[in-house]
Amino acid sequence: MGPPFPDSDWHVDFTLGWGAFGSKVDQWLQHHPFKKGLCLAGNATPIPTVNPYDVIFYETEWVKDNYLNKVEGKKVHAFGVNTDIYNKWDEAPIIWDWLSVGSFSYWKRHERMIAKSGTKLVIGEIQRDNWQESFDIISNLLLAGVGVSDMLYPTKLRNIYNCSETIYVPADINGGGERCIFETRACGRPIEIEKDNPKLQELVDGPLFDHHYYKEQLKEGIDSCL
Repeated sequence: MGPPFPDSDWHVDFTLGWGAFGSKVDQWLQHHPFKKGLCLAGNATPIPTVNPYDVIFYETEWVKDNYLNKVEGKKVHAFGVNTDIYNKWDEAPIIWDWLSVGSFSYWKRHERMIAKSGTKLVIGEIQRDNWQESFDIISNLLLAGVGVSDMLYPTKLRNIYNCSETIYVPADINGGGERCIFETRACGRPIEIEKDNPKLQELVDGPLFDHHYYKEQLKEGIDSCL
């Protein structure tokens, strides 16, 4: 992958990317000659032996302590959801007994919804680089009588959260689910996670961070590099 700058006269003060180590975003930024940061997403990819970033933003203390403990350099917590959008709808009718939200990937473990009793819905995205895996997951869910939907706009997703009895986040340690938990909490709905995922337990038990906190943490981390 070539350098992401057109010529030697090109310059930026700071570039911020979002993705996992080893992702296309990370690979692109590896060649970036100026100050840069990464909003770390995911923890199933190789950890760099040399950290090229001026700052790494992380979502949970679990990731910092268990995944970034050998990565040198500045690390800043930055995470939150837009509580102006995700909020409680007091008059919402319960339509779905169980709701699961997240990409159609094996790490999400959506197949565990099949064993749940009642009405069930999974909302997610098809993996662009692994569509066959996503289609296999979707087929198995549909054959088992589980409803499936493409990802929705935030305002519509908020309504589905509010119309669901329990939001189930069965993801394994590499499967994400952080944003879904905060969105669920902001909507005041019950959450169920798997006991083998301490990263998500931290988000269930700890503070609910909003978009204002997220913005201020990003600003603090970027300002410290300039």
